[in-house]
Amino acid sequence: MIINLKEEICPNLIVRLDAEKLLKRLKEYSTDITMDFSGIGFINRSFAQEYLNRKFSVDYEIEEINLPDVVKNMFNVILEWNGYDMRY
Repeated sequence: MIINLKEEICPNLIVRLDAEKLLKRLKEYSTDITMDFSGIGFINRSFAQEYLNRKFSVDYEIEEINLPDVVKNMFNVILEWNGYDMRY
């Protein structure tokens, strides 16, 4: 399943609650998911934190594609703050 975040939410990922709602809803599918970040122009720290926290707590694989540099950079900041060795 591929989810286009620009279409599903909007081009600016700002609200933590949007990440929470999206990943709660996807939890029902229990299948591998690909998140398409094409067209995303901004992501704030609270959305990124919530997204990554929920990504690492589900029982299925979530893969990201078409990550703009702004998203990669924010994800890397969150991962570093939380002591993860991985980077985007």
